[in-house]
Amino acid sequence: MLSVNPASKKIPQYDKLDIEECIKNFRILVLNNLSDINRLRSDLITSGKLSHQDKTLLRAISWKIYLNIISTNEKSSLKSWIDETITQRKNVKKMVRSNTINKLKGDPLRGIATQKEKTGGWDDFLTQSETMKMIKFDVDRTMPGEKLFQEPFIKDMETTILTNFAKNHKKYSYRQGMNEILSVIIYAMYPYYIKSPNSKYTPELIDKWVKDPIENCKDIYCFFHDEQEFECDVYHMFETLMIKIGIAKFFEDESKDSKTSPYFVKRIRNIITKKLSVQDRALYSHFQNQNLDYAMVFQRWFKCLFKREFPLPDTCLIWDYIFAHEAEKNSGMLVYVDYIVLAMIINVKYSLLSRDSNGMFQVFLNYPKISPITTLLKMADDIAGDLSIYEEEGEKQPEPVKKEEKEEEKKPEETAQTQPQPEQQTVNTAIPNPLGQINPLLFNPNLMANPNMQNIPMGNMMLAMMMQQAQLANQTNQNNQINKEIISTGSKDLDEFRALANKYKNVISIEDKNRIDFLIDSLAKKL
Repeated sequence: MLSVNPASKKIPQYDKLDIEECIKNFRILVLNNLSDINRLRSDLITSGKLSHQDKTLLRAISWKIYLNIISTNEKSSLKSWIDETITQRKNVKKMVRSNTINKLKGDPLRGIATQKEKTGGWDDFLTQSETMKMIKFDVDRTMPGEKLFQEPFIKDMETTILTNFAKNHKKYSYRQGMNEILSVIIYAMYPYYIKSPNSKYTPELIDKWVKDPIENCKDIYCFFHDEQEFECDVYHMFETLMIKIGIAKFFEDESKDSKTSPYFVKRIRNIITKKLSVQDRALYSHFQNQNLDYAMVFQRWFKCLFKREFPLPDTCLIWDYIFAHEAEKNSGMLVYVDYIVLAMIINVKYSLLSRDSNGMFQVFLNYPKISPITTLLKMADDIAGDLSIYEEEGEKQPEPVKKEEKEEEKKPEETAQTQPQPEQQTVNTAIPNPLGQINPLLFNPNLMANPNMQNIPMGNMMLAMMMQQAQLANQTNQNNQINKEIISTGSKDLDEFRALANKYKNVISIEDKNRIDFLIDSLAKKL
């Protein structure tokens, strides 16, 4: 259990950050802005959305602010932050003491059989014992490649936190995957925690800090990052994420009613039908045509919050981004998880379109590396912007693909006789994208908001179509023929784009390709 006297525990001292740099940034970005809490909160949110936490070295305190563990309202102050933190730590220790199993009495078999009678604690004991076995099994295999997670102290702490959470929240108890969420919190917070020069935080000491926070900057930093309180702080953050923010919903069991799906399955269906259908019609149609098991494919993304898909440093940057947006939107639903999921799906679009449901599952199971991870976050931002335009304009959602369309998709040999199409190839995104030189209107994410959209030169549309066709025929000998056919049908406006199109047709990025798809679908409706 969490120790009532944590000072007796030996905490491993390695993989720490430059603490002096942390304290310096804490003074500059936090203590210097205490007079304007709104500005402080806004600056930290901006830092998180731009994935700058590794530069500012304030992730531990930033996450507490994002998740409202440290409140940032009009009445907030350094004194209120300190009081909140002391209260939270006391409550965690009190909870641990109350969870200690009382002396067992009575017949254990009777305790299992008779639920309505007092059982002397045997039923809870036996249930908790089974949960403990599962937790220890999962903890032992958590992050085997990370030295920190092989330390006995860390293993004991994980077991303690997960056991107490299961006992306090019996609706969720413990499920596999919760250990992954906890491990990211430990990995993200641990490097900031150091030994505090103060063993006790008396009212007199706190008053001294409040009167001159800059002079006492190091002591204040050590208070918020006291390694002897590390377990309490991690438990409180884990519980906040799971219960208040709602990640525990992703672990809800399937209802006894077979017609009711788990929460995360409903969430992914909503992403596919209401967001992907707007953002990428072709990919949405392909999902409709495949019998993809959403529960099997996407449960790891939601339950582990992308930890199993990306390296730990990248996972922390993704969490910075999600939490910062949550602090800004205050939705209580981690809405930007949806945009990350959507960006991940669209990022592997061409691999998905050429595969059946089994092949799609393998693509998602072995998700390709993305470097730098900020490119994925930028794509998620662009998608959020595109979809917000539809919401503001009140656009209707596309209807599901009709049965006749599905049947036609299943007969490619018949379609090929009447309307030849170039064979689709997987896109190589390793080549730099030079398309910034082309008319920016073509790639403007706010295009749909333009009331004069129908006046866009036909040459721009033809250029987009030519690039799309060239992309589909990438690395084949059909490129020249396709270019000749499409260019011959273009208007005079196309002439100025010929050189660029011929030069860059094979190096267009997936992100810009998706913008072209979006543009073509939009133009088809408007022109």
